[in-house]
This record gives sequence, C-alpha cells and structure tokens, in this order.
Amino acid sequence: MNSIKDSLDDIERKLLRVQKKAEQEHEFSIEANARFEKNLKAFEQYFPEIQKKFINYQPSDSFQFIINDNGTANIIDYDTKVPMYSDDPITQVHEQVVQSLAEPVLSNLNFSGVEFLENTTNFLHVDLMKAIGAQYNKAKDNLAANKVVDKKVPSAIIFGIGLGYHLMELAQASTASYLSIFEPNEDYFFASLFCFDWAEYLNIIDESGAYLYIGIGDSESEIYQQLHQRAQDIGPFSISNSFFYQHYPSKAMQRLTTEIQNNFHQFFMGWGFFDDALMSMAHTIGVMDKSPHILKGRNTLSKDLKEFPIFIIANGPSLDADIEKIKQEKDNVILVSCNSATTALLAQGITPDFHVALERTKATADFLSEFISQENREQINLLVVNVMYPGTLDLFKWSGVALKGNESGTTLYQMTQFINKNEVTPTIGYCNPLVGNTGLSFFTNMGFENIYLFGVDNGYVDKNHHHSKSSFYYNKSGKAVYEPVKMGAEFTVEGNFGKPVITEPFLYTGKQQMERLIDSFKHTNLTCFNCSDGAKIEGTYPLTSTDILLSESSLSKAAVIDKIKSDAFAPSMENADLKSLLDFDIFEDICKTMVEILTEPMDNRPQALDSLIKQLRYLKSFKLGGRHTHLYLLLEGEALYVNSVLISLLYNFGDSKIIMPYFQAALNYWVDFLRKAPDYYRDRWDLLSTYTLDFSASKEE
Repeated sequence: MNSIKDSLDDIERKLLRVQKKAEQEHEFSIEANARFEKNLKAFEQYFPEIQKKFINYQPSDSFQFIINDNGTANIIDYDTKVPMYSDDPITQVHEQVVQSLAEPVLSNLNFSGVEFLENTTNFLHVDLMKAIGAQYNKAKDNLAANKVVDKKVPSAIIFGIGLGYHLMELAQASTASYLSIFEPNEDYFFASLFCFDWAEYLNIIDESGAYLYIGIGDSESEIYQQLHQRAQDIGPFSISNSFFYQHYPSKAMQRLTTEIQNNFHQFFMGWGFFDDALMSMAHTIGVMDKSPHILKGRNTLSKDLKEFPIFIIANGPSLDADIEKIKQEKDNVILVSCNSATTALLAQGITPDFHVALERTKATADFLSEFISQENREQINLLVVNVMYPGTLDLFKWSGVALKGNESGTTLYQMTQFINKNEVTPTIGYCNPLVGNTGLSFFTNMGFENIYLFGVDNGYVDKNHHHSKSSFYYNKSGKAVYEPVKMGAEFTVEGNFGKPVITEPFLYTGKQQMERLIDSFKHTNLTCFNCSDGAKIEGTYPLTSTDILLSESSLSKAAVIDKIKSDAFAPSMENADLKSLLDFDIFEDICKTMVEILTEPMDNRPQALDSLIKQLRYLKSFKLGGRHTHLYLLLEGEALYVNSVLISLLYNFGDSKIIMPYFQAALNYWVDFLRKAPDYYRDRWDLLSTYTLDFSASKEE
C-alpha cells in the first residue's frame, strides 16, 4: 500500500509542478507580450528601422524559449544546444557584470611616442602634438595606469544581447558617451524584446546624452566596418578608450574583439590636420586657376569603352616579374602608372598612358621634374586630385583632376559650384592613402569593368626588395637609396597567391581601402584581377600575368584615350571665385565658441569628458550639407587627433581627480591653438607647399 501511495504522491507532485509551470508560462506570456508591445513602441521612437524589422518577425526553427523554475526566461543557445543561462540568470549575470568590471577589457591606446615626433615640415600640427604628448608622458611617468571602468567612460562596446539581463546593470554601473551594442543573432534580439525592458533602457540612454548604435544580425566583418565607419563619421575619439563587454561565449565575438583591438591603428589613420587642410584650400584654388579638366560622375562612358582593359601599375616589388607581360600587351591596354612606377616602366622602355599622383606637397612636382624627362612627360597624361601642388599640372600637356572627399578645398569648390551653377561634381571614394588607391578609384569611377593590378603589393616578401628595382628607389647598381614610409610595426598577412606577405599599418590600410572601393562596385560589372604577388585583396581575382588572355577590341588604344579625355572629364568652372567663400570671421567665431566651452570649470573626469565631447559636437554641427562645411574640415583632422590624445590622457592614468592637472596642462595647448588659428588662417590660406625631398642619393652608383 505504501508503494502505491508513494507513487500517487509522486504523480501528484509532478502534476503540481506541471500546473505551476503552466501557470508560470501563462503569467510570463501575458507580461512578455505586454513588454514586447511596449518595447516596439520605444524602438519606433528611437530606432524605427528596428521596429519595422521585428514587428512581424518570424524566428528560425532553432528558436526555443524556456521558463526556469523561478519564473525567469531562458533560451537554448544555438551553438551549444543547452540553455544560455543557469536556473538563476539574474544572479549569474550580476556575477558576470561584477567580474567584467573588476577585470575589464579596455582599449587604452598608447600615445607616448607623440612627444618625439620630428617636425621636418615646420607644421603647427606637429608642434601642438609634441607639446600635448609631453604632458601625456608626464602623466604616464608619475601616475599609475587606470585599470578601472569609471562611472562615465568615452566608449563602451557590448558584444551580445542574449535576453538583455546585463544591459541595465551595466548602464547603472557606467555610462558611455558612445555606446555600441552588437547582437549577431537576430533571434536572440527578438527574444530580448519579450524579456528585457528596452523602453526604460532606451530612455535612460537618451537622457544620459549618449550616442547609441545597435547592430542586429551583423556579421563579424559588418560589425568591424560599422565601428570603422563611426570612427570616420564621428571621429576616432568615439572608439578610443573603449570598455569591451562580451555577454556570452562566442568564437565569432572573440575573433572580432581581437581584430578590433589588434587593428585600432586603422581608426586613427587618414585624418588630415590644420596645416594640411590649409594646404588643401590653397592648392585647390591654385589648381582651379589653371582651368583643368574635372572628372565627371559615373556612367559617362559607352559600354564598349568600359570593356577595354586597364592595367593599373603600382611600384611594388612584384612588378619586376611582370614587366615583360606589360611590355607585351602595352599596345592593347591602357597603362595607368602610379607615381614612382613610371620610373620603373620608363627604365624598361614602356611609356604609360596616364601617370597618377597623390602626394600633395611640392615634392611630387620636384620628383617628376627630376626623374621623368620633359620629352617623356609630353607623351603622358596626368591624373591627380584637386589638392595636388598646382605646379605639378604645368609639367604635362594634359591633366585630369578628380575631387577628393573630406577635404576643405573640395567642399569650397563644390559650394562655389553650387552657388554659381546649381550643380555639384561628386568626389571619388577610397582614393588614399596609396597612389594605387588613387589609380583604381579613378578608373572604377569612370566605369571601366576589366581592370588588372600589377605591383599593387601592399607589402613585400623580402625587406630589401620593397619596390621595383627598376624604379628610383634603387640606383643603377641595384642598391636601395630610399626607404619606404612605415607607419608602425610590421606584421604578416595572406598573400594573393598564398604565401605570407609582410606589411605594416600604412600599406595594410591601402589594401583595405581597395577592398572597400571594390565592394562599393559589387552591384556593377566590375571585374578586377590582381596579378600582383603581394597581399591578398578581397573582391579581386588572383591571376598570374602568364594566364592573362585579352579579347580583341574594335577600339584602338588611341581612340579610348581620346574618349576618356573628352567624355569622362568636363571643363572646370569659368571665373570661379573660390576666395569669396573663405569666411574668415565665421571661422573665428567657431574657434571662439570652442574655446568658451573648453574653458568652463572642470574638476574631474566626467566634467572634462563632457567639455571635450561638447566642443567636438559643436564643431561637427558645421559638417553636413551646410554653407560652412569647408570651415569644419579646416579643424576636423586637428580636432580628432588632438582630442583622441586628450581623452586617452584623461582616462589612461590616475583617478578622476589626480589626473586633472596633467589633463589641464595638455588642454591649454589645444585652447591656445584655437585662439591663434583664425589669424593663421587669414595669413596662410593661399600659401602653397614648399616641402620637397633630397633626390641626390638616386644619382649614386
């Protein structure tokens, strides 16, 4: 009898558990559906694109909600096939947050080398950075490293939303001026809409004044590009000094975190600075005074013209192995030579059709005069961007100019063009930092569909063979007489034909810029073959030069060149008075307002950070589509470089109070610069570059 009674009692207990579970699930369902509706309304206000996507969202077959015995929600993890959380997720996540704050993953960048920059060009920018760098090093030498997550931080990057249990606790522990939240799994985010009070969370973030980005369903590469683009749109200060938080185990997230930390240098490359921006204006005005031919927008060439093969030739070491193939095909293709590659081609008896130059200083004109004879130059067409040293155009019979984006001179020209002609010539994208980027950008923007890359190595296999040995980098004895520019430590990447290739940040950025450019044409008929034995470029097709098979064209090479010059380019504006829009007084007002913001009382980190962000956001208000975008671009690069170092100084050392004297000393240099900048602008807006190089080494045997 006892065994029967025990069995009945056991059945009753199970039935009660089932009943209780059903009641919990019913209660959760009521609360969850109400929370879902509330959250969608909040997203409609703050992120309408997310609301539209998830209002009728259908999760995958793997989606499986479960309710723990304590009534909390859980979900089956897609990778492990087990519940993502324990039976008590609230306690579990609290412990995770505490642990992450106790041993945080931080992206504190080291700017200790800034103090020791060489100012070979007498730029104000370098003197300013050296002075601020000296204060950075004083703080570094005298204070302990800051290894805690402050109550307010410049940036936080959260990988993984899961069911959202961690988000509110993190927000209560620390606020960020720039907050990024990424969830690669759309189903998980969908589940969080039933479990987490997004409405309250979004309101709290909004009231804190933070910039919030939420990425749902993005791949690793897309997340990385989002962060990179934010650094481009807002500034690298929005990424620097980030607190990284990873919510649940994920190999993809771990790879992404590692990639971001290892490649932070890319977020800080490509910005100009004040002297550079002034030069951009002066050179653009000087170039336009010569009435050059300006590259039009896309789709200006006929279909048969676009199919004609283009050889874009840079000066990487692998060019030496492909010279004979180029010589063999030179009458059947358009030869586009990128700066010093022209010296290698001419040494082999090959005259390029177009010479592309990018470096804006006077050194470019001096190089061309020194190494390319007038007789050769008369047979070559020049392609440059509008910020080129104007005298460079005088060295060639025909010059084509493209507008380079994110330049003060470019926006000055475009605004003048809009006022005078009610039209705006588009810029070409991804045209730097290397001349190979410029050449590829020119011809993809023209619409050419069959492009072959040679010597576009973006690295080297042998450190002693860093450029073509036929070029000016080597003397007649084959000895290297010029060393390549290096922007950081070398590292190894996958090669185009499999073998490892040595590169460094500057060259690697060139590779990535090419990849971004090619990706922007993925919906066109562009086919780009990489014949270079250098770094692999995503989006191109590896092809050895011996495997090149060209189809016959009904067009002659000479006809294609003529059509490029007549159809892809248009005359520049006549009687364009760019000088009338320089707006000296308004620039002075901008600088004065920034000084007023930065001289308000500040006694601790949060106050200092607020002042830095406030003046940067004020400056950014002049960026988009306004009459004074060129004034924003005058200060943009300088402001981004300087404030990245200031924010790092503020957060890398000491505590919220003890750091302030060091920070204030560094900030004073920036304030003093802003006070002087208006007069400097008035005095130097028309000064051209005087910087050149000593080319005498190339004449040594």
